[in-house]
Amino acid sequence: MKPARSLVLSLVAALAATLGAAWVALPAYAAGATASFVKTADWGSGWEGKYTITNGGSSTINGWSLAFDLPSGTTLGSYWDALLSSSGQRHTFTNRSWNGTIAPGASVSFGFLGSGSGSPGGCQLNGASCGGGTPPTTPPPTNGAC
Repeated sequence: MKPARSLVLSLVAALAATLGAAWVALPAYAAGATASFVKTADWGSGWEGKYTITNGGSSTINGWSLAFDLPSGTTLGSYWDALLSSSGQRHTFTNRSWNGTIAPGASVSFGFLGSGSGSPGGCQLNGASCGGGTPPTTPPPTNGAC
């Protein structure tokens, strides 16, 4: 009986190790909100862009603001599913009354038309990098230095 018991314990231990490794390898939600950009259409002199904001955190987002820069010579035209304010080449989109709440694991999108060959850069979502993370504690340099 002792060899059979040892075999059973070995199998149980191997199964537990395998399940533990699989659990560690499972994808997890990102730690917070992220935003991704895609050009959904491009016709040479202009394009259609779309940002998708995803709540990868564990609590609901109540209101969002996404800001980005466009290079000189690139301008915005029509936009939808967000409100827009601009200052020079810096553009800030904020939620509408009906799409400001984003539950954990959910996402919202907004779109706009651009003219010129440039694409958005320097994206910030609610003051943090669009790729996630925490808002900066000091303002970025204004002289163009990195």
